[in-house]
Amino acid sequence: MARIAVDHAETIRGPDRVMRAFALAALGILVVRIMGLMISPLGLHPDEAQYWAWSRTFDWGYFSKPPLVAWTIGVVTAVFGNDPWAVRLAAPFAHTGAAFALFALGRRMYGDAAGVAAGLGWLLIPGVWLSSALISTDALLLPLWALALYATWRWSETGATKWALLAGAAVGLGALAKYAMLYFPLCLTLAALVLPRVRRVAFTPAGFGAIAIAASIILPNVAWNAANDFETVQHTAANADWRGDLFNIDQLGAFLADQFAVAGLFAAGLVWLIVAFARGRRPLDDRAKFLLCFIAPPLIIIMVQALISRAHGNWAAAAYPAAVVLIAGGFAGTSFLRWSLRAHAALFALFLFLVTFPSLAYQAPLIGRGIENGLKRMAGWTDTAAVIEARVRAGAYDTVLVDHRHTFFELAYEWRDRTDLPPVRMWVLRGAPGNHAEAVAPMSPAFDGKLLVVQMSPRYTAFLSRDFKSFVPLEPGEIPLGPRRTRPLGFAEASGFAPTPRTAEFIADVGD
Repeated sequence: MARIAVDHAETIRGPDRVMRAFALAALGILVVRIMGLMISPLGLHPDEAQYWAWSRTFDWGYFSKPPLVAWTIGVVTAVFGNDPWAVRLAAPFAHTGAAFALFALGRRMYGDAAGVAAGLGWLLIPGVWLSSALISTDALLLPLWALALYATWRWSETGATKWALLAGAAVGLGALAKYAMLYFPLCLTLAALVLPRVRRVAFTPAGFGAIAIAASIILPNVAWNAANDFETVQHTAANADWRGDLFNIDQLGAFLADQFAVAGLFAAGLVWLIVAFARGRRPLDDRAKFLLCFIAPPLIIIMVQALISRAHGNWAAAAYPAAVVLIAGGFAGTSFLRWSLRAHAALFALFLFLVTFPSLAYQAPLIGRGIENGLKRMAGWTDTAAVIEARVRAGAYDTVLVDHRHTFFELAYEWRDRTDLPPVRMWVLRGAPGNHAEAVAPMSPAFDGKLLVVQMSPRYTAFLSRDFKSFVPLEPGEIPLGPRRTRPLGFAEASGFAPTPRTAEFIADVGD
């Protein structure tokens, strides 16, 4: 292993033509992504609108997520304004940073060709196409994970304190992006058990310094949670949803299939390498062992979660920085790697076209309907807000009451800086807040008067109407989202807010 480290260090000390070539390619992809964001007519996804709403007030935590995504949006929009492209701007920059970290790690471990393949491979896998087009917690978590991974490997090589402290800082900041960063200490513990080189540096003053830095960064969020009944932690736990049947092979199958949507052909490459290592067809050296220690825990944990309940495909995204480096090193110089990168690049170009010119994409044979369905949550919100505004003005309403958090946050975004419109309140279905909108803007008697009720969930109409002395349905509305899809809206005029007690019987009637 020492010989490997020396050989690759010598490669890196050579002419920096490789770095310049990679940087040119990565920055070219970044420019294309930014142009796509600026041209695309798609509005914010409701989750993005929620993060934007959080960003108006900086805090150490928010209802369902740690604070870094809101802070990032707040800083970027303070400079570039609040258009959708500006809200999303940090995402492609962050993933470009991740690509540079993985380039450096792949180059250090396996040489120049693998470094370039790791960096470009990251930028071109399907999950990163999507994550670079939306601002999300993953877009900030994964670059910090990649940086922590690189710093940890360098720390294991050199024992230098600076690498330990950098790893600790990256882990701390990553936990402020998404709690999935807390897999990293588990992965590091596994690496220390498996690899003497990691064990030698982990239990040193530098290692404890890394822990102290990570803890000091995370501690304010822990304090915020403690002061707010651990609502972010509770929400994260609720997402696991360990109720009902605890053996769901179909959900596990769906999760595993989703990994091909996340990593494309690299998912097949990862499976092949794992089988080859298990059968002894490939040497399991320190490099592979290290990377597998940062792949296996997130994947296995979320596979178990999928089997017990359900899991979204991106919940194991933390496994892929190490996976991309392992694939780049394991297949360096092979036709599989070359054709995978080419195929991913071609599909990325198609994806960019779809999100930049959705009205044309909707007309595509065979796939147009699926594209329209996939983009529906980002379409039509400006028109939706305009229709609701027209109803408000026509009826001179005092308050707008919505029954879905998507409507609440999209109106908060679309009506930003509008002081001529009434306040928007959120109907609380189950008594206790189930989302941030219900926590910060619940309907209460203080806002009673002449209300315009806007409904996206008609199945709750019977329960909603019971909360008012007067509830008069109005003509419904319909917002075009494409040639085949619409967003139906229910409207009602209500007054006399007198909510039905949220008893156990009421909650049982409401159901899931």
